[in-house]
Amino acid sequence: MALYFWLNFLVIIFPFLLSFDKKVGFWRRWPPLLLSMLVVSSSYIIWDIIVTEIGHWSFSETYAGTLKIFNLPIGEWIFFIAVPYATVFIYECVRAYTKERILHIPRYVFIIISSIGILPLILFLDKGYTVLIGIVFFITMLLIGLVAYEKFQSSWTLIGLILTYIPFLIFNGIFTYLPIVSYNSDAIIGLRVISIPIEDFFYSFTLISLYLIFYFLFRDKFSFKRDE
Repeated sequence: MALYFWLNFLVIIFPFLLSFDKKVGFWRRWPPLLLSMLVVSSSYIIWDIIVTEIGHWSFSETYAGTLKIFNLPIGEWIFFIAVPYATVFIYECVRAYTKERILHIPRYVFIIISSIGILPLILFLDKGYTVLIGIVFFITMLLIGLVAYEKFQSSWTLIGLILTYIPFLIFNGIFTYLPIVSYNSDAIIGLRVISIPIEDFFYSFTLISLYLIFYFLFRDKFSFKRDE
């Protein structure tokens, strides 16, 4: 297996093994997690297939392998399983081991922040990846403000989101430093944190936030119940 596969394996293996911790009991949340993944992962995979085809980014055969499905390496498909599993697991750990605090962020704050996503349409219209992630960020923030407002006021959600940037910096740093994935300079603005394009920080936020939005919708209704 290629390096990309093994990196995704490292992302998911420890959350999976710890899913049976009695206090967290993450295994009970597999059904809502799966439903969230079906909605969000399928959408991002379609995006991934299209932008790979048009050249926003490409994958190294040395590190990602030559075996592909719809022009995406196997590791990229596994990415959309490993990342939601690990990041929602982080949220559930925060939920299990910390006391919730509600921050009372006004709803309009999320709506105002969404306007950041409009800026690429004004400033970087010729940068395809930058524009697309701006649009997705705009939609994500609107969804938070309209349908997930209460959940995103919770310290559980906000701390969970912040903590996901620790593995993001490690693994995305590896992906882009080697690089496993290479970005077309014509599709991004070129601003990077070490090797990570600034767009990827917004990509990570939107991806994980959308997983959480749909996970919240399904969590209580579809989780396995505790044995009485």
